Amino acid sequence: MHAYTQVESGDDYLRLGAIFSLLATWWQRACFRAELRADLKDKPDFLHDIGIGLHEAQAEASRFFWEPLLLKHR
Repeated sequence: MHAYTQVESGDDYLRLGAIFSLLATWWQRACFRAELRADLKDKPDFLHDIGIGLHEAQAEASRFFWEPLLLKHR
């Protein structure tokens, strides 16, 4: 009788790639939102100059890293 046998396939590599891609995306979002919070504190006029409203920036900065970016500049 056979015990469970693991077969290595290309699917495992695809899953790992998807996991690393997701982690990279989350990291980018977290960094972007941290920079946005710093800009809100130090340079709010800069955000206005590039077409980002104060309320929009505050709403985006308060989102969690796993939530997609919603901030759109005009």
